Amino acid sequence: MTAGLLLGVVFLVLGAVAYSGRWKGWMRVRRGFGSTIGFAWLWLGAAFLTAAVGLLVNPYSPAAFAVLIGLAAILLLVAIMGAFWLPRFLLPRWYRAWRGEASTKGGQA
Repeated sequence: MTAGLLLGVVFLVLGAVAYSGRWKGWMRVRRGFGSTIGFAWLWLGAAFLTAAVGLLVNPYSPAAFAVLIGLAAILLLVAIMGAFWLPRFLLPRWYRAWRGEASTKGGQA
């Protein structure tokens, strides 16, 4: 549990710094595998933290445990997907501009 909490915090902080645009050293390619890996770390950290909290509450509330583990599984799937691709609404504006994607105003590209 302690490792899950520690890894969760580390990945969550790395992902938050990547999303904010303050750390761009992880960016090497504009498209394809690895192009959104920095953002995936945020979701991986959230999955680790959610699972660790779920394990902590398991003795007290099996229902809360089930909900938290289910949520952690969904977050983990987003993190795995994020290693390859993330939908546009999960990408920060600065990253879309760096990649050369047209911005949308009023739902039109």
